[in-house]
Amino acid sequence: LFRIREARKLDTDISISLMISEIYNECIKDLFVTKQKKLDVKQNPDGSNTVPGLTEIAVDSVDAVLSAMSEASGNRTVMATDMNEESSRSHSIVQVKTVCTSKKDKREYIGKINLIDLAGSENVNKSGVTGQGMKEAQNINKSLSALGDVIQALVAKTPHIPYRNSKLTMMLKDSLGGDCKTLMIVQCSPAQANCVETLSSLNFAARARNVELGKAKRNVKGGD
Repeated sequence: LFRIREARKLDTDISISLMISEIYNECIKDLFVTKQKKLDVKQNPDGSNTVPGLTEIAVDSVDAVLSAMSEASGNRTVMATDMNEESSRSHSIVQVKTVCTSKKDKREYIGKINLIDLAGSENVNKSGVTGQGMKEAQNINKSLSALGDVIQALVAKTPHIPYRNSKLTMMLKDSLGGDCKTLMIVQCSPAQANCVETLSSLNFAARARNVELGKAKRNVKGGD
């Protein structure tokens, strides 16, 4: 993105910004701040979804992006379980927003990339979590199930897609249907002891692979 911005600087102004959040126990948390406020997903008139009040940081280099991601990572919720010393207790979402403004006609071309680190589904009998950890695991599994339902509905091309069943699917609506493009990378364990979880992850990815996405289109605003 930064190379493209440099190459096009004579005829286009390109701004790049970051928003980083996590979904913890079905609550959206801003990872750039320590004092949290209530955040929720709102639908825009054009059908896209945003989270008003989420901190947006302008970045001008790869180093600035990595620094911001490191800062946000330090605020993410993790805990030790019997299966993982630093188990993610939330889904992390990095949103990269670009606004390209033509110097000739002042038209704005708006783009967005969502980079999502999903917390893995959790077998509480293996992870050994109790109390708050049990609640976290239940919410992780519930949101992953909701994501699976959305993917299944998209594959089946049903009239109603259940995005509203989870904060995760509401935030990812722009990345799952319509004219977006989606890539899923699955991390799984080769260990025999984890074959059930590995098979479940691969089946999940196989379903996601069958979603048919529309042709990409430009998101243009304003202009002379």
